[in-house]
Amino acid sequence: MTIQQEIEVQEEVFDPKIHLAYEAPKTRLTLSDLKIQGSATSTPIAATSPFPILSHEGILAYRRALFRRDVLHKCAFPAFPGTLILRNAAEHSTFIEDFWTHPETLRLVSDAAGVPLSIVMRTEIGHTNIQTSGRSLNEMIDSLSVEPDTTKIQLSDEEKAYDPLRSNSIIPWHYDSYPYVCVLMLSDTDGMVGGETYIKTGEGVPAKVEGPAIGHGVLLQGGEVQHLAARALGVKERISTITSYCAEVPGLYDSSFITNIRPYTDIKVLYKQWTSYRLEKMRYEIDRLQSEISQSPGGLDISAVETFVEDQINYLKRTSRQLIPLEQYDKLLEKFGKGELYNVSELWERAEKLPYFSECAISAHQWNWMPDSPLWYDLAHTQVEIRAGKELESQKGRFRWQKDRQFLMGDELLRQGLPELFLSWLDATGLYSMLVKMRTSL
Repeated sequence: MTIQQEIEVQEEVFDPKIHLAYEAPKTRLTLSDLKIQGSATSTPIAATSPFPILSHEGILAYRRALFRRDVLHKCAFPAFPGTLILRNAAEHSTFIEDFWTHPETLRLVSDAAGVPLSIVMRTEIGHTNIQTSGRSLNEMIDSLSVEPDTTKIQLSDEEKAYDPLRSNSIIPWHYDSYPYVCVLMLSDTDGMVGGETYIKTGEGVPAKVEGPAIGHGVLLQGGEVQHLAARALGVKERISTITSYCAEVPGLYDSSFITNIRPYTDIKVLYKQWTSYRLEKMRYEIDRLQSEISQSPGGLDISAVETFVEDQINYLKRTSRQLIPLEQYDKLLEKFGKGELYNVSELWERAEKLPYFSECAISAHQWNWMPDSPLWYDLAHTQVEIRAGKELESQKGRFRWQKDRQFLMGDELLRQGLPELFLSWLDATGLYSMLVKMRTSL
């Protein structure tokens, strides 16, 4: 049945007895197994082996809900030919929202993770990646059907020998925006080559997590472990849907950034949901501390209060720094383009090799680039942390500053996951125009 024929079909009502088929993961990889040192925001389990989540009826019901014309036209956009991305599907599909938010689904995902989890925010429910045929949005939509496409694609010898660690992966080494993700497969993967996830261990040797079969999922603590996603070859259709979580553990804050999300999400919606979700955690922690103080038989533990305040300050800073003002954000995207946001690390590496790099980099002082920004205070604080030999948190994991040169504002902006502001600062130094001239001369 094609999508066109499905227009008038109503969604099913989610019923865990019909649509779920959960079995606990047979294997769970811990951070310790992977020789990865845990952080203040991590929990023990890094990843699970694939485990059943949806029944056959559940798979069809989910696809039917996802592929309704109104959902596709309101939520899908073509990332490039043959690939669709769907955002905010829960806003337009009751089945999808009810499936992910149902207590039984939350229970099974928490069981897999080994800690109680909650969904970070509504816009992150059911983020979906669709690999299909067609070039335009309408062509790709018309190629979809509720029944999973089992068409196999003949692979060349080179494709059969595909090695994601030596070739281009679909998503290179990265950290996720949020602490945990559940990746659920909605397509038949029989005959598929690739599709696995690789985690970089503490020893630098990649560990493979098998890709899930249809109706199965994997749980990954993707905000804490560096990983890549291998390309999927040999199948015409590959549809995976992802929901993000944070741990509901007292005193455990999260490592979230919205760096990767800002460019392709309605940031008016994103900013409100992000701020609300972060404040909810603060409210919980404040209520918890108040309860502990009122129930404590002795005096006040001042050191515990000081630690609590420091945690709250850092959490608030992370929350607010991710909110680039809308008008400024729009102007930056118009000037530099979304594509440039994904090149900032490479740009910075190339900039460091330019003549007069140091002189240019320090030319954008506080009085001529965003002089009233609290980011200048952040930079000074980070420089103090470096002199003290401390490990730094960043949007791309924890690290120690080991370069001979001074830690600059460009480094601080990349540390905080602010590529849009990094490009603005790089432009103010004059380094960006030099890089553009070099690029156009090639």
